[in-house]
Amino acid sequence: MIGEAIQSLQQQLLFGGDFKAEVQTEGEHLIKAFQKSFYATFGVEDLIKIISEHLVGYHVTKALINPENQEALLQDPIFIAFDQLVNHLSDQSFIQQYLTPLSDKINILLSDGSSKSDVFTQLMGREEGEALPNYFMGMFKSLLRKHLNNSGRDAKYLYPSFTLPPFLDNEAASNTMVCYDLLVYYWCAVTIPASDRSFGNSLSFTDIQPQGQKHLEFQDQDSNLNKLVNLNRDPVQIVFGTIQQMSLGNRTAHKFWNNKVKKAFIGDQKRNPVSYWLLWAKERLGNNGILVIRGDQSLAAAPEYTSWRKQVAKICNRVYIQAHQYSNQIVYCFIFEPNDEHEGVFYAPSYLEDFSPISQDSEDWITLSSEEYNTFLCLHSLKEKSIFQESIQPSQIKNRTWFTDFNKPQLLDKLKAYQNEQQKSKVSSLPIHNHILDIDESNVLKVYTKPFTKKWAYIPPVELKAWSTSHDAGFNQINPSICLGAGKDYGFEISLVQHPVLHDFFERKQVSNILPLRVYKEDGSFRENVSDWALNRFKQYYLPRLPELGAKNTISSIHFELIEAIEIIRRHTSRLPVLDKYTRQLIELSDDHEGNLEDVSKTLHLLKSKMLQLYRGASEKKQMLLDISNACNTIKNKIDEIEKVKIERDLKESQLTKENIFYYTIAILNHPLYKIDYEKELIALPPRIPLLNDFWKWYAIGKRLYDLSLELNKETDIQLSIVEGDEIDKENQLKINSEQYLNNIDHLENTTTWGGNNSVQVTLSQYRERKPLNKQLQKFFSEKVSKVNCIELVRSLEIQVQVSNFIKDEMPATLFENRGPAIRLKRRK
Repeated sequence: MIGEAIQSLQQQLLFGGDFKAEVQTEGEHLIKAFQKSFYATFGVEDLIKIISEHLVGYHVTKALINPENQEALLQDPIFIAFDQLVNHLSDQSFIQQYLTPLSDKINILLSDGSSKSDVFTQLMGREEGEALPNYFMGMFKSLLRKHLNNSGRDAKYLYPSFTLPPFLDNEAASNTMVCYDLLVYYWCAVTIPASDRSFGNSLSFTDIQPQGQKHLEFQDQDSNLNKLVNLNRDPVQIVFGTIQQMSLGNRTAHKFWNNKVKKAFIGDQKRNPVSYWLLWAKERLGNNGILVIRGDQSLAAAPEYTSWRKQVAKICNRVYIQAHQYSNQIVYCFIFEPNDEHEGVFYAPSYLEDFSPISQDSEDWITLSSEEYNTFLCLHSLKEKSIFQESIQPSQIKNRTWFTDFNKPQLLDKLKAYQNEQQKSKVSSLPIHNHILDIDESNVLKVYTKPFTKKWAYIPPVELKAWSTSHDAGFNQINPSICLGAGKDYGFEISLVQHPVLHDFFERKQVSNILPLRVYKEDGSFRENVSDWALNRFKQYYLPRLPELGAKNTISSIHFELIEAIEIIRRHTSRLPVLDKYTRQLIELSDDHEGNLEDVSKTLHLLKSKMLQLYRGASEKKQMLLDISNACNTIKNKIDEIEKVKIERDLKESQLTKENIFYYTIAILNHPLYKIDYEKELIALPPRIPLLNDFWKWYAIGKRLYDLSLELNKETDIQLSIVEGDEIDKENQLKINSEQYLNNIDHLENTTTWGGNNSVQVTLSQYRERKPLNKQLQKFFSEKVSKVNCIELVRSLEIQVQVSNFIKDEMPATLFENRGPAIRLKRRK
């Protein structure tokens, strides 16, 4: 209820009117604040999500809380910041119309006698139908409920904080929790007295500086790490932080922890800041310690951290990874226990879904180990979120014998003859009447009568509306579509088309499903049929698989290498003012983690040029020339590597589109293992597909397969031919009719099936026409296939051969390549 309201409102703000542009302009100061204090990739879409929470949260508060009890919330600076932004949006009535249904649902909840305070707690806590305990932690509510045994039931303190503090409140009398949800923030402001609230590092919108204790100021005499030692209270000790915060401070001041990290994480060349906290938490938090960190997806999936993940899994009893619905942020939860048992790694795509185990063979932390069909993404269903938003139905056409033909001129002749026949017999059953002699060419179009088989069809004006409705106004457009047929007697079959399909395309007992790439409007405009939800889900899953190196083209990506290079350079330039000015510039640049790499390249170039200008050939400066040149070249090579990876990453990010998801779907559905292993489910349930390891490989396969299904490859050596007369060899050739046979039929042995029959026979059946009873139609009948139609027939059969060969030769042998033989798919009995 609440989640739906937030999501619905968010979609309207994103795509309705000028709201997104207005939020971008009016909320620029908030976006900058979040980027600096929350995470650097925060954008207008993330802000719109929080605005949606604000609007829904305030709406629920006004509906259930008396005005005098709202004062603490209305005076809250965070509430005021969002409220001022919302007041600048132009169309307030448009927003209110999406909040009105929520009021109706609240009234229904109150109608059974529930108190307003109870309903307020339930709704703001997003625990609909359940009573909330005295504590709440929005992002990890299911985790706490299932795995921590309600250990914090006596907690009195909440951290309604946007930036997660890497420390706990020293004065807290019991466990301190962090709430990530704006609704819970408002619930806290209304319900808990200010004297009982601890705000810790709440975000300040005025000076963008964290309030209270500073983050990770590593000083030997006064370290935050050491302060945490005394906070180990029963029953559970939880420490929160962000990777960004953990990167602050001078880690080199702690040689003890440096040595421990180097020993435990040998391959961690980046000196990942989480490694320090992980080892500290293991040692200092006690038997039931929990470390919760919020950051990007690189730790969970980037190839650079593969060995790091394996080591962490050995250190922790359990690891929970929870993605965020509306951003690329992930919450990591590391749990330690004294017995050193390792229960595994668990992943949830959002806080609305349960955790599932990660395969032990997987190299990342977001590949689920479950092979069950119901964990895959649904292609199309009215009951759950799906990849495709709409499915279309095959079209009916009356008088098929008259209104369809392989040859377009002959079809027009048949239509004229049909009208003459109707006029002579004075039968008015034909709905087209006088339109027949003035045929609109746009009403004559290609249709599929069977897979790989197309005919010309005439659509009478009176039937145009029905065709337009059944095909979402796109029946006369070239629209790539996936035709799925399923039935107990036929199994699961797939065919690819780009024109409308007639009702006879499917067998009588076949369940049909047609999924187009685009959905058209009457004015000819269209939208993609792949849903926004599916696109976000694919991005959430696949973007972390790209190398982290190219994710941020900033100085932070070379920070450690730059510091080491500066130390080498400074040893030689500290007494040479003419060169030392460049060293100081490099030091200033190294302090700005978000700085541009191009500035570093320019400064290094100026330093090297000036050095060579002054000291080239000076024997006493030979070592300086060598050391500084090597240091500059090391940084330059690193920057070049980042640029190269960034170009590749940007290309792959741009390829994560709705159209390519369509082609990815085609590749999976056509894989023989997929159709064999999930045969029972594909027949009985809506089709579902898994998210495989390499999206880019699979979508390219699907795109190639689609192209091959519609057009014959120009380089194909056509081996089939139609023979007549003395060339006929009935034993070794395939009969088309009594006068024509198909030669080289061994070429057809690997073709697909449709409706339980070989697709070649299905195609040939369309060319074996029966002699009509109508005398007017008989003059258009010929048992023998015309030369023009013979060419089309051979092309159709050759296309089937090239599709079958591609599936056999080019499809990967397995689906789940990263899982290893231990969990390879097996055919079910």
